[in-house]
Amino acid sequence: MNSFTSYIIRQAYEKVKGKGDRLAKIKQAVDWEAFRPIVKAMYTNDTPRGGRPNTDEVMMVKLLVLQQWYGLSDPELEKQALNRLDFQSFLGFPEQPPDYSTVWSFRERLASTGKDKLLWAELQRQLDEAGLKVRKGVAQDASFITADPGQCSGKPRGGDALTKLKGR
Repeated sequence: MNSFTSYIIRQAYEKVKGKGDRLAKIKQAVDWEAFRPIVKAMYTNDTPRGGRPNTDEVMMVKLLVLQQWYGLSDPELEKQALNRLDFQSFLGFPEQPPDYSTVWSFRERLASTGKDKLLWAELQRQLDEAGLKVRKGVAQDASFITADPGQCSGKPRGGDALTKLKGR
């Protein structure tokens, strides 16, 4: 990310932070580096053959945390990580967050190795130690639906209902 773009995004985030950013508090309360050894053991591309560089383990854990806490699908997580300033700050302002298939693959790999249980247990331990409780939320898109105007009969709808209600 070029320095001008980074500056603008960080300035915009400061406005959000001024209104209260719960994720910033969590980011500070949790020792995120404690997750690195749990996750790093899953990767074996340090052989002479090498391989594509891994996405930062801590960022991947944070993505799963956001997904769990906000009830997001993989594609929606990708979208929110690109769109929301508080998510970007929580993730460390990455140039390009991982796409949804990378998140899916990471989560599946955690589950198949049993590391997912270790990860969530460590997070819960740290939250308990800090005296924090998490209430899950849901990030939703607004859906815009065009209502059917129906047939106009000339008389207002609901008029009969009002007459019957008054007659009680």
